[in-house]
Amino acid sequence: MNPNNQDDLTRLRRAISHSRRKLQPFRSRHRQAIAEYVGIYYSDDGAEKPVHLNFMEMSANIYERQLAARPPKVLVSTHDKQFRPYGIKLEIAMNNMLKDYTVHRAIRRCVKSALFSIGIMKVGTQVIGSYEEEGYDFQKSRPYAAHVMTEDWVHDMTANIPEEFDFCGHRFRMDLEPAKERKDFSKKSRENLTAIEGLNFNEQGDERIGAISQGTSRYEGFMTDKVELWEIYLPKEKLVVTLSENEGDPPLKVVDWEGPPNQLGPYHMLWFTEVDGNSMPLAPSMLWRGLHEVANNMFRKLVRESDAYKVVGLVRGVDSEDAQRIMNASDGEVVGVENPSAIEERTFGGIDQRNFALLMQIKQMYSWFAGNLDLLGGLGAQSETLGQDQLLFSSASQRVAGMQDEVRLFTKNVVSDFGFHLWNDPIESYPIRLNLQPLGPVDTFLEAEERDSHDFTSHMVDIEPFSMQFTSPQERLQKIMQITQNVALPALPMLQQQGLGLDWKELFNTISRYADLPELKDIIVGLDDVPPQSEQLGPGNPEEQQQGPQSPQGPRPVQRRGSTGASQQGAEQTLMNTMMGGNQQPAEMEAMMSAMGGA
Repeated sequence: MNPNNQDDLTRLRRAISHSRRKLQPFRSRHRQAIAEYVGIYYSDDGAEKPVHLNFMEMSANIYERQLAARPPKVLVSTHDKQFRPYGIKLEIAMNNMLKDYTVHRAIRRCVKSALFSIGIMKVGTQVIGSYEEEGYDFQKSRPYAAHVMTEDWVHDMTANIPEEFDFCGHRFRMDLEPAKERKDFSKKSRENLTAIEGLNFNEQGDERIGAISQGTSRYEGFMTDKVELWEIYLPKEKLVVTLSENEGDPPLKVVDWEGPPNQLGPYHMLWFTEVDGNSMPLAPSMLWRGLHEVANNMFRKLVRESDAYKVVGLVRGVDSEDAQRIMNASDGEVVGVENPSAIEERTFGGIDQRNFALLMQIKQMYSWFAGNLDLLGGLGAQSETLGQDQLLFSSASQRVAGMQDEVRLFTKNVVSDFGFHLWNDPIESYPIRLNLQPLGPVDTFLEAEERDSHDFTSHMVDIEPFSMQFTSPQERLQKIMQITQNVALPALPMLQQQGLGLDWKELFNTISRYADLPELKDIIVGLDDVPPQSEQLGPGNPEEQQQGPQSPQGPRPVQRRGSTGASQQGAEQTLMNTMMGGNQQPAEMEAMMSAMGGA
């Protein structure tokens, strides 16, 4: 494939058009799933019907938080010991840059896209400025990672797996005038560039996801004219080709790929369930959406039944005057009637209990299909005991653990490319802070000259385990207490022999902070601040005060929490059985009321 050859370029454009048509159903379903995700109240072009039970939003947010809640932290190891100091500097420099939430936001967007179809990330360098030195102009650049929307993506749909792609790439938008003035673009092609004026649709007629908030009107809101271009990577030729929308124009730019040796060049793909013989995955939302829509259809039906419910009074014609007096009477008023039973109250319509029971069953089935969302999201107890809930969570987390492994591998590849571009910048120096013992913190730089001494491949980049998952203060405190009790305290004699010990004050300060007990700092104080023992004991016999009162019943038993009470699932099952006409035991009804929030 030579993109500068007109025949080869024509074949490439035809292949791109063919693959875009084959990707159209996936783009449409992604857009439809996002419309359900935002519901009917987000914009005028969201869901077509009310989404009262938004299971899609709940599922996506629970999984996104489980998979990429925090920015990643990298660990850099080195093959050669002599380069280890540079690897330490590289690790610090990368972690400093990854603290910027730009990369983290891009990773989270990819994770969310992978929940609905497929996640695409592009990693490269971008120019952020220029400067002059000794009469020469230099461009200042930095690495970046950007999420590519599914609607802007294309890959070779004739391939069964990504390793067989003949091409892949994405559509991007830029200002028209700068595009026409770019010297690295072909003069003939850039002169033919025109501003986009079409509707917010793709070339196959399907709506773009942005139309949900932007509408389908023409591009009238741009402050400057825009143009859309395509950047295509050819894996076999290792070429990056920039194309305009004009079919007959030659490429705007063709350059050799000089980045990391990846199969897809600057691109990385994230998915969770591969389909044999297909290059597009089975996204989780494709499994969620059916029950999500069934549940909302059923709930809308119940709402209509509730709206149709009415209570009316029926009366015989001879009792019409009595009925009229009763209707006109105020609350608490006494009226005289010939027939006190003139009005018979009747109800019509109302919620069908079988439909409501079915809705409760659909809710349970959805949670099951989505990997036990109630447990993953902490939405309620799932069993009668705390230990059983922990076992259930351990089983449910196996599904999440598999997805976390995919995200971790994807992130590792992304940040490795990020580090590659950082390392190969020929000019930039990166400020870092080294913690040197016994000197303490030392401010220094990762210099360009240091990076010239060896290749980036001398280092290996990995993601610190669990760095991307959210850890609550209570979980952090639990880990600290476990390490203190199981490791530090048993080893305290050996630690003391080596001149080490526990900083009890700092331990209690940490407990105070993570357990949200600020008063603990006032309870644990230095010995100089402790009042004399006589003042602590007060008047009376000091020995009796010190020993304290003795309980006639002996030591007080330790209270242990053995049960979480009735589970939400069990309560819903009892409610469904009741609505279907089954007889429930008093204990089951009491447990149901307790789990549902009753007295």
